[in-house]
Amino acid sequence: MKKISCILFTTALAASLLCSCEGIKKQLPTKTWAFSDTTAHSSLSCDVELPSASDKASSAIREELMAVLDGQLSHISSYEQEPQFEPYAGDKGDIDAYIKYYYDNALASIARLSDEDASEREGYMREDGEMSEEEIEELLASMPGWEYEFSLSKIADTAKYAVFQSQNYIYMGGAHGGITGEGCISFDKSDGSRIAQFLDPDCEEDLQPAIREGLCDYLSECGLEVDADSIEEYLLLDDDIIPLPSWQPYPSADGLVFEYQQYEIAPYAMGMPSFTIPYEKVAAYLTPEAKKILGL
Repeated sequence: MKKISCILFTTALAASLLCSCEGIKKQLPTKTWAFSDTTAHSSLSCDVELPSASDKASSAIREELMAVLDGQLSHISSYEQEPQFEPYAGDKGDIDAYIKYYYDNALASIARLSDEDASEREGYMREDGEMSEEEIEELLASMPGWEYEFSLSKIADTAKYAVFQSQNYIYMGGAHGGITGEGCISFDKSDGSRIAQFLDPDCEEDLQPAIREGLCDYLSECGLEVDADSIEEYLLLDDDIIPLPSWQPYPSADGLVFEYQQYEIAPYAMGMPSFTIPYEKVAAYLTPEAKKILGL
């Protein structure tokens, strides 16, 4: 997957922070599928990790993650609202067939969309009328193809919760690619339920000091020494309130991890701002479902 400047929480680092000794003893068994292929103007890779056990909690987590896979791969480019193909209609118990269906259809979709894009670009070149056939052929030969890398992987596994990361890299021939996906998804291992909300949404203003401190730490790791009171100079905000991230925060051994998407609050060059707020600073705002899996 392409790297973006100042991304602090890689999958490997997150896994080391989030897995406790107690959790290692009770890890959620998983199975991984990997596919990759290229077409005339595109490439697609797909790495999927899903729970493999048949107990109720594992089955519930697997079903939720399969829905995530559906939502991501059926919307293979970033701008269309409608899915590119119909949902899987076969036996969802056949996980191999399910994943292969989405991979094959996603590959067909990106092939079609990238072919259409390449044809449109060639049309513009020929309509221009100022380039020779040789120049056109040279440009066509060097024209970058589309890339889509889909990743769904377990990054944390403790006695009470498991966290899976949904993250994609997509490039469609522009100035640069981007990261999409659903971010980190946390599950209660007692019943397999997804933690839909970690924080009371009304806590945004109360958490401003902690958010500002976290962003200062992030920027410091990027080589910028920034004061919490003047951090707005580095951000893209509509007002003085820094919003909660649209991706749900996720738990770690040290606190709740916040991760913002590209352009969500900062320019592309600042990457995906990430930082951890200690539990004692967010405990008063945690939802009951979050407190349950955290034992707070």
